[in-house]
Amino acid sequence: MRIVSVIIFLTLFTKLNGQTNFEKNFNEAANLFDKKDHKGAIDKFSKAISYKEEASSKYKVAESFLYRGYCKYKLNKFKEAHADMAEALKIKPEFLKVYQLQADVFLEEKDHEGNIKNSDAGLKYRPTDRLLLFSKSYSLIMLKRFKEAIEVSRIVLNDDPGAIGAMKQIANCFLRLKQYDSADVYLNAVVKMNPVDIEAFYNLGISMSYQKDYDKARSFIEKAMSLDSTTTFVGYNNLGFFLKVEQGDYKGSLEYFDKAISLKPDFAFAYSNRGYAKLMLGDIKAAFKDVNRSLDLDNTNAYAYKNLGLIHLKDGNKKAACENFHKALSLGYADLYDDEVDKLIKENKCN
Repeated sequence: MRIVSVIIFLTLFTKLNGQTNFEKNFNEAANLFDKKDHKGAIDKFSKAISYKEEASSKYKVAESFLYRGYCKYKLNKFKEAHADMAEALKIKPEFLKVYQLQADVFLEEKDHEGNIKNSDAGLKYRPTDRLLLFSKSYSLIMLKRFKEAIEVSRIVLNDDPGAIGAMKQIANCFLRLKQYDSADVYLNAVVKMNPVDIEAFYNLGISMSYQKDYDKARSFIEKAMSLDSTTTFVGYNNLGFFLKVEQGDYKGSLEYFDKAISLKPDFAFAYSNRGYAKLMLGDIKAAFKDVNRSLDLDNTNAYAYKNLGLIHLKDGNKKAACENFHKALSLGYADLYDDEVDKLIKENKCN
């Protein structure tokens, strides 16, 4: 009888305390999660899951799997993260937060096909969910499926005509499709709604450059620079590249790249662009120094690897050139820019 009474006492104590074992461990896990102690949170979520029969609802159990999975994602355990999130969906397939957070995992893995499939699964439950629509649109852009990305972003605009993010996403797609007039329509709509949208002004400058209207390009870039002095280094880089390099004035571009670097000495893109300009001026040694400096600052810069490949090619080192072209490709050059590296690999018969 004594054992039975102890058990009854413990049960009553837990209920009077207002927390079951599940709730206690779940709340401790949530606290550790907020503190970004992901390892500790995983342990506590696991303990909560072991008491899942005490949970007040299936959603709480699904949440335990979801956030344990998200902690694993933060620790780069992507396969385990997906497994936990799949468990959450088995319990509650309509749990939209799972699809939203799982998108982060797919994007970190650069698994864009997987992200599109995940987004579509979530959108069945809420077709206008903005997070999933933006996530899907981004993956479509990375896969160069620009027309599909435009249609997805238009769903956001149909639901909210003032969604500036969707307008900029569509404009970006039209820029990649080289349909500059269409891009300008959306970018101008953005600046009409938000006259201090710096990104839109910079992109209008890029669009004007590709349309060879260099006076307007300069005007838009300088407008962006005037709106936010902290981005002036970006403006000088853009003036150097989209005005001077695009016109073949490599010597004139150096002044702007120098200004960009003087304002932000760790600006990797400016070093890479300046290196390219120096290569085109025949100064291989200086070009090599600048591009290597760019890669020291950012070793994921696909554009810099392409430029380094061009330098080696000019210097007669075809093997090194091919290695750098392949490196640029592996870092997503084709997704981010165009098929220039693919052509260089084929033209130089890189294995």
